[in-house]
Amino acid sequence: MTEQGGNPLRQALWPLSLCYGAVAALRNWLFDARLRKVHDLGVPVVSVGNLTVGGTGKTPTVAWLCQLAHSLGRRPGVLARGYGRAPGEALNDEGAMLQQRLPWLLQEQDPDRVAAGQRLLKKGADFVVLDDGFQHRRLHRNLDLVCLDAHQPFGNGQCLPSGELREFRSGLRRAGIVFLTRASGLDEEQILARRQRVFELAGREIPVYACAHGPSDVLAQPTGEVLALASLRGQRVVLLSAIARPQSFRRTADELDLQVAAEFRHRDHHRFTPADLNTAAAAARQHQALLLCTEKDAPKLAAFAVPHHVLRIDLRFLGDAPRPAEVLL
Repeated sequence: MTEQGGNPLRQALWPLSLCYGAVAALRNWLFDARLRKVHDLGVPVVSVGNLTVGGTGKTPTVAWLCQLAHSLGRRPGVLARGYGRAPGEALNDEGAMLQQRLPWLLQEQDPDRVAAGQRLLKKGADFVVLDDGFQHRRLHRNLDLVCLDAHQPFGNGQCLPSGELREFRSGLRRAGIVFLTRASGLDEEQILARRQRVFELAGREIPVYACAHGPSDVLAQPTGEVLALASLRGQRVVLLSAIARPQSFRRTADELDLQVAAEFRHRDHHRFTPADLNTAAAAARQHQALLLCTEKDAPKLAAFAVPHHVLRIDLRFLGDAPRPAEVLL
């Protein structure tokens, strides 16, 4: 579940990681001791966050939670910092993806999430999802939902900069529910071991659900036609992505038996240029392949007249799923 670091640079950075974790722990103690003010919006707030940097499947979890709330008559709103948002844009990549999939969704993105939360309430939100909010302690939440990558829930076990942790693992004591994401491929014994480790770190038994983020269908653009996954199987494709973990996109393509002719990986939140698209499209034509992108990247391609297909991902639970009352309060 962890990577044993033999990297000399990481070993040299270990003292800084200890300091980073200590500062985070002190900050959490100040909030726990009520020495720093916590603001209450007056409506149910569920934070969806993680312990590590990088993608752990928070956005599909946010989408699932908002769909559940909406289906039961709530008016959900998503509150996010807006990291990677382009100048002048209201939403970043994740926000644009959520808006495209859930047109009725209320959203606000602002580093000051207290002020943004008040704006959400004025828009009519009666249930707020705090995206990437586990370490954002200024805003009161009724539930902390923590996403942990089931294969490497704590990275190498060290805090930044020598590891991936944003705070010590003991931060799980604040969690009210845990999703073990990307758990497909693990057997029951492995999932049970991870669940037990969560109990140890949380200091109590809390609900832990194993889930996977799997492809649901394909959106052909610019026509907007929704295609079944079966139509994609065996096809030759060129992959284009700008996400935190492009290897997960490639793994999904392999699992779908796609023939990957070429792959273009850009840093997370990269703003595609005409040259980027022309290069990828030329490769697709050369290999007589489909240009395939992630749902997160799709809104950024809308401005370009380049035919492409969007692989859409949904959250599914491996076994029991949370009861609505557990997450909707």
